[in-house]
Amino acid sequence: MPNRFSIQDYVPAYNEEDCAGALFAAKWPDGFRCPRCAHPHFYMVTSRGRHLFECRSCAHQTSLTAGTVLEGTRTPLSKWFQAMFLMQLGISAKLLAKLISVTYKTAWLINHKLRHAIGEWDRGRPLAGDLQLLGEYYGYEYHRYFSSQFVQGELRPQPVVVGVSLDDTGDVAHVKMKAVDGPEGDSAIRGGTGGEESVECFVQNHVAGGEATGHAELLQRGHHGRSRAHHAWREAVRWLARTFGGIGPKHLQAYLNEFCFRRICRNEVLTELITSCGMTKTITYRRLVGARSGVRPIKWVFRPPARHQQRTG
Repeated sequence: MPNRFSIQDYVPAYNEEDCAGALFAAKWPDGFRCPRCAHPHFYMVTSRGRHLFECRSCAHQTSLTAGTVLEGTRTPLSKWFQAMFLMQLGISAKLLAKLISVTYKTAWLINHKLRHAIGEWDRGRPLAGDLQLLGEYYGYEYHRYFSSQFVQGELRPQPVVVGVSLDDTGDVAHVKMKAVDGPEGDSAIRGGTGGEESVECFVQNHVAGGEATGHAELLQRGHHGRSRAHHAWREAVRWLARTFGGIGPKHLQAYLNEFCFRRICRNEVLTELITSCGMTKTITYRRLVGARSGVRPIKWVFRPPARHQQRTG
């Protein structure tokens, strides 16, 4: 991969019409369907700008971005596609703004709308098979190794559950990281005192069928752990520290989703991201910004060995 100092030379100069064609295919994979009457034929409307369609049956007009995560944008599609390309590398909004020549506010909004699309993609893909489950903290132990003293002072410990699904060869097939107090966390256990409940709720919410049907291994916390889950977590913390200088609790979940998405999709990140943008429904700015999540201390106390073996066998 190119480094951040030479990346400008690698950013593609996308054609606007090519981007429109790709988004059209992502939004209507089976061909155009009127959002009002589902009629398959349309007229192109040129008097009110580009990428506007009028249904031949009911005369309803809709734009290419209407109903998608890109709705309401004034930024050219070519810049959105450049941002999708750069998300393969995982960059900050400040660097994105410089690379695609937009304001920081626009770059931040683009990045977080893309992360929202990634979150919706992740929501429909639960873990399955043999699992490794790990209860960890972000912004506590690991920042002693991967970040500055300033970041250590700014970030409070944030409980996170890491789940890794292994294939038949023992390699990572799927990974999820969920902040317990984040928007996808386990609200049913708020006010509790034990990390054990967090892991159980993670299984209920993010594992196929709501239970571990294969072998489930509950791992102990530790910077020097050698499991797949430990390695994935260390990679995520390194990336957050190196690229952003650390992330606070408010948007931590969005960044964790992005990391897992890139790790799972690898060479298919751009294709999957374009498809997700076409399929993901509109989100308002207020919802995207969201309310600040609270952070509560949790002691990761797991079940006694005998009961644990009976449950996860």
